[in-house]
Amino acid sequence: MIAAQTCETVCSDGTIVTHREAGHGPGLVLVPGWSQTAQAFAGQLTALSRKWRVVAIDHRGHGDSSTPDAGYHLHRLAADLRDVLIAHDLVHVHVLGHSMGCAVIWSYLELFGDDRLASLTLVDQMPCALRNPIWTDEEALEAGATMDIAGLFAFTDLLRGDGPDPRPRFLAEVTSPDIDPDQLSCLTEQSLTLDRRHAADLLFDVATHDWRTLIPHIRLPTLVIAGDSVNVPIASQRWMGRQIHRARFARVAGRRGAGTHFPFLEHPAKFEAVVSAFLDGHNSQLAEAPPT
Repeated sequence: MIAAQTCETVCSDGTIVTHREAGHGPGLVLVPGWSQTAQAFAGQLTALSRKWRVVAIDHRGHGDSSTPDAGYHLHRLAADLRDVLIAHDLVHVHVLGHSMGCAVIWSYLELFGDDRLASLTLVDQMPCALRNPIWTDEEALEAGATMDIAGLFAFTDLLRGDGPDPRPRFLAEVTSPDIDPDQLSCLTEQSLTLDRRHAADLLFDVATHDWRTLIPHIRLPTLVIAGDSVNVPIASQRWMGRQIHRARFARVAGRRGAGTHFPFLEHPAKFEAVVSAFLDGHNSQLAEAPPT
């Protein structure tokens, strides 16, 4: 087993962002979702580090990273990601985002282009979470819009309140019914490392972005993985697969084929096989390409 080490990056605003790193070879950076940490990728740090230099990030305020008073927006998380890449000399990296982690990648592309990036793997994130009331059901499914404005405010108000935290219930709803209770408990524990008021600010920012104009302009080799979860319609994942030039698409469900928002956790062997095949194919193409 390859042991992971913990590293730190001092970002441009002084925030300390930590990451877990294991293995050697081409860089593979794992970007967690909203209110999740590098710990969610513990299995991939072990399995994929046999061939890759795997780096799993704790966003600011999450996990072992420091907790500043500000910066809980996608553009700041994208800047943090770039600070990590630069500080640790990570170039031509394959970057994998889960859930909100995909939106961090999209924000990175808007701010910095594809600098330092070699490929993208996008795992179970809709292009637009917030539904416009005038959209047809088909338009909403393709956007992945499962939330209305009243629901968004209701959820973020719960986070900002003093009552029960809504995140444990949310995690139970978006995982499969047969998820290992210890896995769900770990997800919940890690989720609560993010202060609930910062979690509300970040969720509101994520939900109110619409990435459908950017996605068709992605030219990096891309793999779209759908967990077929209740909160991310698979139609939106297929739409992204069609919009991104020569993108590959895969459905990786949870236990017994049930939908899950965490396919890398609930069906790790298939998930890692799909990701490895994509990355190996990309590297083979680079090796076979004639020099320019």
